[in-house]
This record gives sequence, C-alpha cells and structure tokens, in this order.
Amino acid sequence: MLITRKSPRRSKAFRSRFREGNGDFPIRQYLRCRDEIYSGIVHVVLLAAFLTALGFFGKTLWQLFDRHGADLSPWYRRGALVGLFGMILLVGFRLWIKIRNLREVREEMNYLKTQLPTARKSSPPE
Repeated sequence: MLITRKSPRRSKAFRSRFREGNGDFPIRQYLRCRDEIYSGIVHVVLLAAFLTALGFFGKTLWQLFDRHGADLSPWYRRGALVGLFGMILLVGFRLWIKIRNLREVREEMNYLKTQLPTARKSSPPE
C-alpha cells in the first residue's frame, strides 16, 4: 500500500514534523502563508473580473429584452434578472469571504514573523 500524507496513522511511530515542529517550523509556515497569499490574490482578481463580467452581462440582458422581448411577458425579464442578481450576490459573497481569509492569513504571517529565529534576522549583510 502506498503511504501518503492522507494515509491513516494508527501508531505513534509516524511522527509529523508539522505537529511537533522544530526550529524551522515558523519559517515553513510563513512560506506556506506567503504562497497562500499569492494564490489568494490571483483568486480575488479572477472573482472580481467575473463579477464585472456578470455586471456587463446584466446590461446586455436588459438591452436584449428591450429590443427583442416586447411581445414577451414581463416575468421573463424579471426572472432572468433575479437569477442574474442571485449569481452576482453569490460571487460577491465569495469575494468578500476570500478577502476576509486573506486578511487572516496576513495576520498569521505577521505573527510568524515575530516567531522567526533571531539568528536569521540579525545576520550581517554580505
């Protein structure tokens, strides 16, 4: 059987370097947080772009019903716009949650900076 990180550990024989930690533990966690910040920023930009695209789509949908939906029931327009508004709310909520998570990661990074070994901070420049 292939042993991976997700394999169940039934004994104490398998120590986790992340659970107990060692001297480089804050550095490792800081680097993970930094990677999370970078990927989170890309995610926020993509969510904001999608939100903008949904806004432009809403404008196009409104114009479509103005030009070609004169003989349709007004409930078609209302239903389509309510559905689009629901999508905009969902994407906006996800964007807000992602920004809030990035703030928490940034706070954790600031805490980990204080936990870094002092030997690395006070090393003379070369």
